[in-house]
Amino acid sequence: MRRLAMLLCALFLTATAAPASAGTPPDPVPGERPPLGITWGAGSPYCVYQFGEDVVKAAADQLVTSGLRDAGYEYVMLPNCWQAAQRDADSKLTARDSFPSGIPALVDYVHSRGLKIGLYSGTGERTCSTQAPGSRDHEDLDAQTLAGWGVDYLRYDTCYSVNGDVAARVEKMADAIKRTGRPIPLEIDDYDRNQSPWLWARAAGAQVWRTYKNPTFDFGYSAGSLDKQYGLAGYNGPGGWNMPGAFTFSYLSAEERQAKLGLWAVLNAPLVADMALAADTTLPAAAMANPDIIAVDQDWAGVGGHKVRDTGWTEVWTKPMSDGSAVLVLFNRGELAAPISTSVADAGLPAAAGYRVRDLWTGDESETTGALGGTVGRHATTVLRVWPANATAAPRTSLTVELPESVPPSQPVTATVKFTNNGSTPVTGAHLQLTAPAQWQFDSAAEADTGTVEPGDTWETAVTLHPVSTATQPFKMPATVTYATTQGARTATASAEAPLMLAPNPPYTEGTISTQPWMSSENGLGPVERDSTDNGHPLTINGKVHTQGGLGAHAPSVVRYYLGGKCKSFTATVGVDDRGPDGTLGFRVLGDGVELEATGNMRHGDPTQYLAVPVTGVQVLALAVDDASDGSAGDWGDWLTPYVNC
Repeated sequence: MRRLAMLLCALFLTATAAPASAGTPPDPVPGERPPLGITWGAGSPYCVYQFGEDVVKAAADQLVTSGLRDAGYEYVMLPNCWQAAQRDADSKLTARDSFPSGIPALVDYVHSRGLKIGLYSGTGERTCSTQAPGSRDHEDLDAQTLAGWGVDYLRYDTCYSVNGDVAARVEKMADAIKRTGRPIPLEIDDYDRNQSPWLWARAAGAQVWRTYKNPTFDFGYSAGSLDKQYGLAGYNGPGGWNMPGAFTFSYLSAEERQAKLGLWAVLNAPLVADMALAADTTLPAAAMANPDIIAVDQDWAGVGGHKVRDTGWTEVWTKPMSDGSAVLVLFNRGELAAPISTSVADAGLPAAAGYRVRDLWTGDESETTGALGGTVGRHATTVLRVWPANATAAPRTSLTVELPESVPPSQPVTATVKFTNNGSTPVTGAHLQLTAPAQWQFDSAAEADTGTVEPGDTWETAVTLHPVSTATQPFKMPATVTYATTQGARTATASAEAPLMLAPNPPYTEGTISTQPWMSSENGLGPVERDSTDNGHPLTINGKVHTQGGLGAHAPSVVRYYLGGKCKSFTATVGVDDRGPDGTLGFRVLGDGVELEATGNMRHGDPTQYLAVPVTGVQVLALAVDDASDGSAGDWGDWLTPYVNC
């Protein structure tokens, strides 16, 4: 918040070159920091049928009353449906009928609330979805019109422009804005046209550019957008920002909202909430206004957020802070809680006797000698800020519970509990409490005293559970350790989770298994599909369409089949689907959690590989598609004619 307070002060300075009627001006230096605010999804049904000045005023009021304006959310950005279908008699842009007071009056209202307003246009003769006139060959007129109204931001789409003409058209509008004397930030939205605006938008005069497609309702969109950011950190920085997409908050759990905000913040991404993709338009102010998260987003120390660890379902991202600290985001995109390992070395921090650690979501302060890992829930993050300095705080601890890859529903299962003291002072009086999952019970006590755990030591125990009846519910075993430190009592929590080894049918007999029910499936984007991929597209590798059965997956992915020890071999042909022209991935075949065969990394255009894998005695066969540790954007992989010989 120290830097944020300075930023907010700067944002409200008056730009002397702005027109007198402009009211509250935009940033004196456009794009100096990533913008924070709200918008509405362009072209959405909500936008088309319900959007008008009353909606905008209500949203502006909510920013004020919720405290979000004072936290830094200052932009109210109108989408692609504020304009009338045609220009007026003077060829000027004009508002549609749902803005009866006109845009100047709306601008004045938004400014009166201490906020700023953005409008929408495009490089073509029409904007995307042909809803309204674009600014092609009207750049100077439109820029003067917007500046005269006091507009503070322009979102600019690239529809209805020839691909080779887009950058020049953006530059023409950027130059027109400069000539108005009003420093209006310019955002480029290529509307899913794959124009790679990060390569040219800054040079063309833009301050923000979209790097991923329009947002959707599900968490998979957030994960897919994050994948697209891999390798783009070098294009970020003052005066120009990668925008992974608007922040969707409805239809997401509290953990998913926090995950997205934390990841967007470490990327220095614009934090812009989408009001259209919302069942309830009440903004999650408590999460959005978190001062620690906003401080991360608004701070620039010369390097953007980047990924340093990737195991497929878990990732670690980091960025330096200008005060010498660093931020680490531990991200679990999987469907089950998982342990994630990381340390101060991943953050690039210098060697020190100790480190101060702050959890930016809980506010908890601790100290560590270097280790920072722990258990992270499904679709969740742990966001840590770390300083290389001795701290008078409780030692940082980690609690993990290890399980087999899958749990048989009618057999005993053993879990290994590990409690580690990562700090520099002892942990005393530690007590472990376990809770049995539904339909399971412990063979021995569900609690234990761990006693004193010295710095750097790990206390470990194994517990066995057996089903009371044949289990039918997911296996989730909460674990809690309470303990004492020199700074008072503390608690560590974790959850051991694993899919049940449920057999939907008797063990498979010989045949193509893509037509049979699977035990479970997980997929990086959308569902695993039978005989198609990416929402119904045919399985296609190197231009050849496959029609003989198969599975379409997106990394990271795993599909589990119950063989029951009855089969001898598994065969399949694998390759990168043409849906991912930049895809890089690998295929693995596992038996009861043990890798049996792997392709290594494959790229789009590589020849397919034929796999022939012995599976004698295997109970559970798992087919995994992994990214190549370079982000999983566009990593569509096909299992063609997957066949078991039994």
